[in-house]
Amino acid sequence: MKLFIIAALALVAVADRPQPSYRPRPTYAAPTYAAPTYAPAPTYKPQPKYAPAPSYGHSSYKPIAILEQEDVHPGDGTYSSKFSTENGIYRSETGVPVAGYGKNAYGEAEDLYRQEGSWSYTNGYGEEVKVAFVADENGYQPSSDILPTPVPTEYPTPEVDPAYVEPQPSYGKPAYQPTYKPAYN
Repeated sequence: MKLFIIAALALVAVADRPQPSYRPRPTYAAPTYAAPTYAPAPTYKPQPKYAPAPSYGHSSYKPIAILEQEDVHPGDGTYSSKFSTENGIYRSETGVPVAGYGKNAYGEAEDLYRQEGSWSYTNGYGEEVKVAFVADENGYQPSSDILPTPVPTEYPTPEVDPAYVEPQPSYGKPAYQPTYKPAYN
């Protein structure tokens, strides 16, 4: 029986082998395409002439002169910088490196700076505005009369009796509760 099965498989394998064909392969011509045709380019009217942009009273721009500028970097990591301009802007800043209070993106200790300084300018009402700041491990901390402050609470928060227990909601059984009825028979 085994011999019969093996012989049948061998006959199927021989019969399944494709017979050689001696006919030449058909040849196909390459496709041809016509060149694209485009519509003629449109003709436009003459370009409009635009008026110059309005100056809003600033037509005579005058550069603002720097009256004083000083940058000091002694080489030990500290620095100081200040400048003032003829229109009343002033800025002053000093920085001192502080070891180890910061961490970089990889979690390694990083030396950072404690910076102190101030800046001032004259606002549109002719008043001088001054801002002093400190930037350190607690972040940037400006102080000035122009910065908003929280409104003080007029009334103190009332004391609550420690024996008071807040009532808890009671979740009873809902008034309507459908019963499940199967749809099949």
